[in-house]
Amino acid sequence: MSKPLVIVESPTKVKTISKILGSDYVVKSSVGHIRDLPRNAKSIPSNYTNKDILWGAVKPSDFENIYVIPEDRKKIVSELKKLADDATEIYLATDDDREGEAIAYHLKEALELEDEPKRIKFNEITPAAVLNAVNNPEKIDIGKFKSYEARRTLDRMIGYEISPKVRDLGGAFISTGRVQGPAIRLIVEREEERIKFVTSQYFDITTVCIGKNVQFEASLKKVQDKRLASSSDFDKDGNKISSEKKYLSQEEADEVSEKLTNAKAEISSIKESARSGKPPKPLKTTSLQTSARSNLGFQPRKTMGIAQRLYQEGLITYMRTDSIRLSDVAIKASRNYISQNFSAEHLPEKPNYFGDSKNAQAAHEAIRPSGETFTAPSELLGTHKEDSDEFKLYSLIFNTTVASQMTDAKGITKSIEIQVEDDKFGPMILGISGTTWTFGGYRDLIKNATEKSQELPNLSKGDLVDIVSCKNEEKFTNPPNRYSSTSLINKLEELGIGRPSTYVSIIESITSVFINSESSLKPRILAMALINNFMKPYFNQYIDYEFSKSMEDSLDEILESNNPQESKVKFLEKSHQTISDHIEKYGVQDPLALTSIQLPFESRYVVKTGRIVGKVPYPYLLRDDDFKVGLNPDIALEEVNTDYIQELEGKQEESLKKERVVCKCPECDASIFIKLGPNGGFYIQHGVKEKGVRQKKCIYKNLIGPIFEDEDPDTLSPEDCLERFSLSAKNPRKVATQGEWTYSSAVGPYGGYAMKQRSRTVFDLEELRDLSKDGIRELVEEDKYRNISNFLGGEILKMPKSASKDSMLDMITEHFYLDEKQIKKLSKDHLVQLAKLLDIVFYRGRFRMKAEDATKDNLISKILIEKKNKALENQRMAISVTESEILGLFGDYSSEDE
Repeated sequence: MSKPLVIVESPTKVKTISKILGSDYVVKSSVGHIRDLPRNAKSIPSNYTNKDILWGAVKPSDFENIYVIPEDRKKIVSELKKLADDATEIYLATDDDREGEAIAYHLKEALELEDEPKRIKFNEITPAAVLNAVNNPEKIDIGKFKSYEARRTLDRMIGYEISPKVRDLGGAFISTGRVQGPAIRLIVEREEERIKFVTSQYFDITTVCIGKNVQFEASLKKVQDKRLASSSDFDKDGNKISSEKKYLSQEEADEVSEKLTNAKAEISSIKESARSGKPPKPLKTTSLQTSARSNLGFQPRKTMGIAQRLYQEGLITYMRTDSIRLSDVAIKASRNYISQNFSAEHLPEKPNYFGDSKNAQAAHEAIRPSGETFTAPSELLGTHKEDSDEFKLYSLIFNTTVASQMTDAKGITKSIEIQVEDDKFGPMILGISGTTWTFGGYRDLIKNATEKSQELPNLSKGDLVDIVSCKNEEKFTNPPNRYSSTSLINKLEELGIGRPSTYVSIIESITSVFINSESSLKPRILAMALINNFMKPYFNQYIDYEFSKSMEDSLDEILESNNPQESKVKFLEKSHQTISDHIEKYGVQDPLALTSIQLPFESRYVVKTGRIVGKVPYPYLLRDDDFKVGLNPDIALEEVNTDYIQELEGKQEESLKKERVVCKCPECDASIFIKLGPNGGFYIQHGVKEKGVRQKKCIYKNLIGPIFEDEDPDTLSPEDCLERFSLSAKNPRKVATQGEWTYSSAVGPYGGYAMKQRSRTVFDLEELRDLSKDGIRELVEEDKYRNISNFLGGEILKMPKSASKDSMLDMITEHFYLDEKQIKKLSKDHLVQLAKLLDIVFYRGRFRMKAEDATKDNLISKILIEKKNKALENQRMAISVTESEILGLFGDYSSEDE
């Protein structure tokens, strides 16, 4: 019997929505996008040539986009087509954003639907919201889709036109874009502020006092009727900016401190003022990320991943929003919870309303618990552990939402001034203040765990106070903090650059140009060159904040246009002309000039961006006589000063004397060298590659061996050098085998490490054994494993109902065997898709990279071999680690240990 078909984009939503709609509906997932722009020249349709397509994306004549169904999506499209042909009605229930609208449009086209499908949208996965959407379907929003097309095409345009020029800086991985460029500029300009910043000295003087037998602390506030200067009373050049403030010298601060110690003082003033605390605003994407970072320690990517799961479970509303507006339903649910769990005084007479910023699209309401009645965090404890990330984030969202509809906290702030007379510095005024909350309001639900207060003594004006000790602390003004991932996202939002759905991807796309720490984005020297030597002189418009915002605004205008296609074409034509003008201006540049950075002080050296290994640039100093000194790859320009250069210079000159030929290789007669590495460390090298000279076969051919950090290269014998080749990453030292696993040790760029590896399997058989037969069938039939089957031969695994569990496991092992010959036949595109299905993570150096950026050989290797690494305590352990030690490191133990 035919039924309506509901297509969602995520497999995890299928089960939740199926439960809501019941057996009268068929719910299936498209598993994301099912059509895309051609990924490379090979995937361009055969009826087109490269000349027929601009930027691998559009036809030049009318800027109409060209789409293909990727190989790994064809099976899904075929299955959905069959279901659509048999369905009574088709509902497209993809996310309510540009990406979701694009998936809906592509489904309509790829499934070749004759009748217009019903587009349904919901902000939360609850019975009321889903059923309401089904009963009130809409049409696909062409404006939203054309806006999506314009954005994708613009990104392709910039990638094809500008990114090849960026590579003059030295690496194919370096790229820029309409949002990446401004983001990198923010990070670089903040670093330049730090470099130029002049530190200023000031003093913070605190005392320990006793009054009415109560001990308390008080800080010096005024000297000679002037407020004591603090860090905010200096400009970035170190100049004093206020004649109304008292700037103490070291000598004066010491003298004041001495006079205060054991001095007699008097309470000169006591003031009380009413204080109120306002409830928090409801959460939007950026404030959720900021709050989760400060309260839970979550980075933005982690926060959004957890929020996605909570949304798909039907626990919260859509988590990509720039609005802090709450719906009437949410306000009512919040007020109901307050009235049932708090006193009448905690519920304001009227709801609290919050306005959105001028840049907000407000397509979705604020992030909140879903439903007409909120689920309290305590009600989740049956399905979520109290220490789970999901429980913590849900509690944060719940508490913030409910607290936003509670009354203000009320309190009294008491300020006490203590006067000390002195002929030279008097009157000196000490101060102490604190707030007593008389009514908690929203604070009874949310308390600031970091808030500190001192209990104030019960003193009266005129009371005498003894100062028993005084602490004089020398302080210095600090340069502005580097951006963190969350503060950068907040700044981009403030500038109107990017959208809630893109903020995390912006950070991920620029990780290669800053040193790897999400809490402090320290730009690599390469980033300084990218902005100052490349973008500002030649492509300044693409890092201009107003221009970037105007592009976002233009995309919004396409969405709202009466003729979206025409608006899209005009936008792309104008964008193409702008890029063409910049490309012409760029012309042909000297890479040597592009890769040089002047130091912020007079020096014979310039900093060079250096060679790039993986995604890590290795900068170096170049003197005017061509003398080179390697720099740490993780160094920032701020850290390169005169003393540091002199230290490196001396070490380099001494180290170069230690380079030598140790011996001839006993296998092939090639020379074995001790060489100085780019970062000041030594290594052992086998032979030299010479153009036109074929190297002899040798077990040591092209190997690099480590020299330990605490080792003098002069002490190494020929035997030592040959032994070290067994610690090369290409030729690791085999330590043990256990079952399918082989355990080895080696030394890499970041120290000694242990490695275990085996042939990769699609399933862990031990985990499958813990499942029931029905559970195994259900798992194997998931879309993910059907897609893997496509790459391993194309047939779907069918297991007889009568098969025993052991037989089922044998069939699964055979069917999902990763055959080397079959894997090597796959195209790179197919290898990328298979790697993603197998959840394989790729790295260059210490940086994660996309599977698309891996070489074909790397893809094949990672698909066939599963590896796990563990750092060793030091490099020497790589040569001495024993079988029991290496097994213990991975939590594995031999049968003898048992």
